[in-house]
Amino acid sequence: MAGPIDSWLRRRTMKLLVLIHRLPCPPDRGAKLRAAAELRWLAARHQVWCAGFIDPPGDDEPGAAAAIEASLSRLRAECRAVEAIPLRRSFARLRAMVGLCGGGTATEAYFASSRLCRTVLRWSCKVGFDAVLAFSSSMAPLALEVPARRRVLDFVDLDSRKWAESANRARWPMNWVYRTEARRLARREREWMTGFDATVLCTPREAELVSDPLLRQGLHVIETGAAAGTLSAGSAMPVMQGGAGDCLPSEPVVGFLGAMDYGPNVDGVCWFAKRIWPLIIEKRPDARLLIVGRSPSKAVRNLGDGDRIEVTGAVPEVEPHLRRMRVMVAPLRLARGLQTKVLTAMAMGRPCVVTPCVAEGIGAQAGQELLVAELPGAFAAAVTEVLGDEARAAAVGRAGRRFVIRRYRIDDALARLERLLVAEPTVGGAA
Repeated sequence: MAGPIDSWLRRRTMKLLVLIHRLPCPPDRGAKLRAAAELRWLAARHQVWCAGFIDPPGDDEPGAAAAIEASLSRLRAECRAVEAIPLRRSFARLRAMVGLCGGGTATEAYFASSRLCRTVLRWSCKVGFDAVLAFSSSMAPLALEVPARRRVLDFVDLDSRKWAESANRARWPMNWVYRTEARRLARREREWMTGFDATVLCTPREAELVSDPLLRQGLHVIETGAAAGTLSAGSAMPVMQGGAGDCLPSEPVVGFLGAMDYGPNVDGVCWFAKRIWPLIIEKRPDARLLIVGRSPSKAVRNLGDGDRIEVTGAVPEVEPHLRRMRVMVAPLRLARGLQTKVLTAMAMGRPCVVTPCVAEGIGAQAGQELLVAELPGAFAAAVTEVLGDEARAAAVGRAGRRFVIRRYRIDDALARLERLLVAEPTVGGAA
């Protein structure tokens, strides 16, 4: 039975502003999959104005421009207006260092834009927004400048903790830079939690890092899980060609998905290619490694050999490439939050082999719903097992798919986010 808030939602269309640090154009990484799902849900029910940044295509990515434009076209069709500002990385890095040296945070300076601010404030004067959703901490300062009855901040995960963990792995002087950013950003995160009506994190593990009882009162855990094209609206069931979702490809393709200029992804895939892949090839010389994701760094591009390892660069949609994979790997040595790319593969019935830090955020049963390994030999053995044993691969794939459907009901999660945005301030759900 629908509650009074849900009945009220059906009667009223809201004017919503959604600010996203990196627009899901294309939705080819975990955070972008989450953002794409939130946007699609809200735009189908309310009037949405969306603004944020896009990463311009590199000169060595001939298909990236078309992929970005196709995604932008879909986004413009869903929203009332879209402001997509190219993020010039060289200038953004310079701004970040200047901001850090000036006593601020690199995160805020990296995503600072007078053009974005002017557009959003112009919309605000003309439209009069009912609520604002800021996606990631970098959009929080601008969201607080917009007059609105409700403001919600989706941290996804706590970026300050990522900086702190990166500092532990880095050498001087970067460990000082990372540690300074972690300390300053953690202070700003606490300030933003008090400035927004509600703040959102993607897993209970992230929420446990917030110990202040006053801050926890406005804290909510929303696990969107597999998103954007993998789960159908209204049923929370994966959309699969052929229905069952457990028909794995016969080709021994091992896949990795993610933004390939992101440090933890670069580190993880290079570690996999150098330390684990040779062990797999010893047992399965016919195996192929498919690395999917835009803006591959030089180190990642150098992994492509034209034979056993393929580096795709930007792709319009990730789902066709996931369908090529017999097994998905996430060999990350630094990971926080919820790895949506892994959940998306699990929802498609693909067995996944992951490191412990990835598995911790997902919460699936190791050995049955996904395979977990830390050392190169054990990781290679797990991948080789599902490449060679069709029954075992299918069983892990089916169990993983059932887990995602049972645990990560995307429609329920997105409905909770909607209620936080449009309901009266008394709506609860704090972690």
